[in-house]
Amino acid sequence: MEEVATGAQPGLADDLWRLVYTRGHVDVERARPSLDGDEAGVLVYAHVIDAARALVVVDTADRLVGAVATVSAPPRPGSAVRLSATPTARKAAWRLIVDEPFPAVLDVRFDRMPGAGADTSWVAALRDALASIRAAEAVRREGIAARRRRLPPHAEPRGSDDLVRDRVAALRRDAERDTAFTGEEQAELDAVRFARLAGSYAEQRRAFERETAIVRTRQARFDACMRERLAAFREQLPELHRRVRECQIANEAVRRELQRLEDAQIDSRARSQAALDATRSLDALATAPFVATLRAPLAALADPARANGVLRAIALLMRALPRTAFGVAV
Repeated sequence: MEEVATGAQPGLADDLWRLVYTRGHVDVERARPSLDGDEAGVLVYAHVIDAARALVVVDTADRLVGAVATVSAPPRPGSAVRLSATPTARKAAWRLIVDEPFPAVLDVRFDRMPGAGADTSWVAALRDALASIRAAEAVRREGIAARRRRLPPHAEPRGSDDLVRDRVAALRRDAERDTAFTGEEQAELDAVRFARLAGSYAEQRRAFERETAIVRTRQARFDACMRERLAAFREQLPELHRRVRECQIANEAVRRELQRLEDAQIDSRARSQAALDATRSLDALATAPFVATLRAPLAALADPARANGVLRAIALLMRALPRTAFGVAV
């Protein structure tokens, strides 16, 4: 690493040694291809060499790994990155892959230690921004609850086939009631049924034929009534299908809106919890071994549109805290 450091810029080697000290490591190891995969961690140092290359140092939590890597854009320290190796004829060519860029909320220098009178106003600014995020999310959840109360009730609509079957069954019941045996028919039916049991064979035969005639007469009335009512019902089918489709469309719209509001509610609660957890993390960041300066105005940090940026910046800074004590003598 030192041949690059000494030839690239005066004082670059001093920056790397300060980085080693502040991160609590012994040295910066040269990146080497490994069967275990890419070197993943937090980008703690980046020095642009030319338009396509940069000297980068990645803290993998247990060591510092450095390489001259191909970059698509100047990387921001604090980003979650990976060093990916491509074997070549002479040596491995490294490529820096940015998994999560550090938000443009702070500028962080991991190769600098905060002095006795270091400016830690960024911690208070982030604390105020987190309080604003929590207040904005509380108002957002109240609005979500109000919109949910205004929605019409949601119920699974019945399909056209079910409605048609129920309507036909109702028509059959009504037709059976309206075409039932009359009093005279029922009395005669009882008489011929008795004759079938008590008379001679000829009388039983005549009683059977009379019973069959009475039943057929009633069945003919029922069939004629059902044909008439089914014909009328068929004329109503297009309107029934139209109403069912309208009901299904309205119900689907309510279901989608309910799902959207539920997702927004979950997102709001998760963001509020993340803001609360981030607030508890600020005390550790106030004494962290790096220098940070605000890049965004104080008023802009309270903007709800920047909420994710503020939360991700704090999460990445917590990930970038050294895992080892920074007390190495250099």
